[in-house]
Amino acid sequence: MPSVPPQEIAKAWIALGQLLASSRKAASYTQEAFAPLVNYGRSTIANVETGRQRVGRNFWSQCDELLRTGGSLAREYDRIRRASARHVPSSMPAPQPLEVAPEPSSSTALESLAGRVGGDYLAGEWHTFSTLTSMLAQQRQAVSPDALLGLIEAHRECLSTLYRKAGRAPIRADIGAMLAEASVVASRLWSAQGNRALAIAHCAYARQLGDRLGDRRISATARIFEGNLQAATLIEADGDVMIGLRLLDEADRASADLSPAARARIAAEQAQAYAALRLPREATAALGRAEAAVNDLSPIDCVGLYSDWSNARLHVYAGTCHLLLGQPEQAVGVLEGAVQALERDSANINVALAAAVDLASAYAETGELERSCTLLGDTYGQLKAGGNQRGIARAQRARERLARWRAEPVVRELEEQMAA
Repeated sequence: MPSVPPQEIAKAWIALGQLLASSRKAASYTQEAFAPLVNYGRSTIANVETGRQRVGRNFWSQCDELLRTGGSLAREYDRIRRASARHVPSSMPAPQPLEVAPEPSSSTALESLAGRVGGDYLAGEWHTFSTLTSMLAQQRQAVSPDALLGLIEAHRECLSTLYRKAGRAPIRADIGAMLAEASVVASRLWSAQGNRALAIAHCAYARQLGDRLGDRRISATARIFEGNLQAATLIEADGDVMIGLRLLDEADRASADLSPAARARIAAEQAQAYAALRLPREATAALGRAEAAVNDLSPIDCVGLYSDWSNARLHVYAGTCHLLLGQPEQAVGVLEGAVQALERDSANINVALAAAVDLASAYAETGELERSCTLLGDTYGQLKAGGNQRGIARAQRARERLARWRAEPVVRELEEQMAA
């Protein structure tokens, strides 16, 4: 299929949603009646029909069967996906196979909004709530966590109040889904501030809320980020890789309902966990799944909690896996390309800094000690200036890996710099 501009792809998703809406209405289904037949909430159907949310092929196949549309919805989904894949940069080399080396609002306003039943919740004030949730999620990589945390917690508290007041109104599921998503965003910011316990608690709350609502997308998203926190492969000494893998496996069961960005995140996190356990075959297979998902990405998928997904992000994971498996030369080759690709990406500052920390560790393992210390010192300074405690912890773990060279002047200078 000829190359299509991203704005045309976005229009194609909207057109596909409109086709679903017209087919649903022709079959005499309301959104409320149709949603449980495809195992989704009403809000998801509304979002898909307006082009605001991507869902997997399984959804469109189910719709074709229920609405007797002869496979036209799934065929159009496939056509758009083929066009979308052409717009993801792929200039970086594919990851190499891995082997183990030798060793708030007023109460009156809230009650008014929560008391509404029926109508279009994607318009007016309600659309603003949804947009704000996505915007805050997307900015977490580019803005200091100190600056965002108060905003997201106030937003979350507002949604929590709405959720409690909604009672049994149809809007309750919509509010609950956004409350869960806001909780995951808050979790990422608490993690950046170094409060791992509160970060995990926010994700666990989102996971339980998603399960209660029967929202597979939200449940899976909460598990992805909780799994990342539980494993904490390169950050926390007390991380539990097996808990992380279990949560990721549970998220993967909903992969048919997830966007390519979410599927890429699951597989990349699984690869990193397998590498930490020194299981190269499993790590390589997981990276392959992540690469397949990334190849299916379109710009419209990379929003909110998944705004940082790209080929470069995948290569950060691949480089980290090489590092964990004791393959520093391969790690250097992959991470140098990733750092360069992320250099001018202001929306992914924290990803770039994490890649630089791991690259510094890889330099040390290849004998480039001075280069390692210079990079780690510079990166640590940037992390400290940004108040990113999670990144600081990652850098401190990297410094601990230099212990065998502590007698070297360049390492002593680094330790003094990081202790200041």
